[in-house]
Order: sequence, then structure tokens, then C-alpha cells
Amino acid sequence: MVVGGDSAIQNVRVKDIRRAANPEGFERIVIDLDASRADGEPTALPRAPYYQVSINPEERRLIYTIWGRPQMDFAPTQVVRAFKKSSVVESVELLPAVHADQWSFVLNLKSGRPVEVFDLSQPARIITDIRLK
Repeated sequence: MVVGGDSAIQNVRVKDIRRAANPEGFERIVIDLDASRADGEPTALPRAPYYQVSINPEERRLIYTIWGRPQMDFAPTQVVRAFKKSSVVESVELLPAVHADQWSFVLNLKSGRPVEVFDLSQPARIITDIRLK
């Protein structure tokens, strides 16, 4: 289990979940984040909200949970379509929001691979690097 981010951050918007192959031998998954002001307008986050990533090599999947009353602000069909081109991700499960303060989704991998998870700021995002070999 990997945890990170700031549990005080609220009104999170998940702007996108994207992937790209990296020439250094890994595929990078990026979760782009910002927040909503009281008037509903987007605003930058100082850092990522609290998150957990459960890495389960035996079941070949990553389970992401993001806290901070997250709202989805991306096109699910585009995310699923983008991951069909992945050499390491078999499928994406964008789960329904069951609790108002958190949201989860799953990446099912084609095979067990080494994974590194971390977050970056300016702009806030959660990064996952999955080794190709």
C-alpha cells in the first residue's frame, strides 16, 4: 500500500487519468487534479489530496482511492479508450462513487510488474510508473 497527499484538501476534481509510454522502459499513469472554489470555478491545488494505492501483484491490479470529496471532471469513455493502447494495463474499472468523501478506480494489469507511485505539485497530480520488463 502506498499513501500520500494531504488529508486537509477538499473539493477535489479529478480532471483526467492518462497514460504514456516512456522511452526509459516504463509506462507512466498520471491522475491530473485540481479543486473547485466555492463558486464552482476550478483552482489549483497546492499538492495532491490524501490518496491510497493498493498494489496487488498476485491479482495483477492497482486500486486507487482518492479522498477530499472528489468530483470526476473527465470523459470516462476517453480514459478507457486511451488505456486500450497500453502495453501493461489490461483494463480500467472506473467505479461509482459510493462515499461522498472518496472515490476509487482499478487498473488491471496484463502481468505483475514493478510499480512506483508518488505525487507531484504545481500542478497537483498522482504518478504511477509501471516497468515494462
